[in-house]
Amino acid sequence: MNRKAILCVLYATLLIIPAPILGRVVAKKKEEKRYAAVYPIAAYAGMTVSLPVFLALVAAYGAWTVARYHIRSRSRSSSHNSPCANNRGWCRPNCFRKEYHDWYHSDTCGSYKCCRYR
Repeated sequence: MNRKAILCVLYATLLIIPAPILGRVVAKKKEEKRYAAVYPIAAYAGMTVSLPVFLALVAAYGAWTVARYHIRSRSRSSSHNSPCANNRGWCRPNCFRKEYHDWYHSDTCGSYKCCRYR
């Protein structure tokens, strides 16, 4: 083999070998970050949370533990005017004319919108 063919084989090998190793590292990082957004279960005790948070809690801690801490999903919420955005807004089905829909804090309202004054 000439020198050019040997270098091509060497460089191709160096490009292909790290791929499975990098794939394992990336998968492990994604697995570690999966439950990073879920606080300890005691922080949610007695609360009504949005559906994605509820499903994440059930996946992380199990249905029995979530039921034991009296955590409910948004569909069982009976309150139309619960506070949101650190008591600067209200959870409502629709915002009034002088209010705006705060997208950042709406996840605490479940199926309602976090309405804040302009």
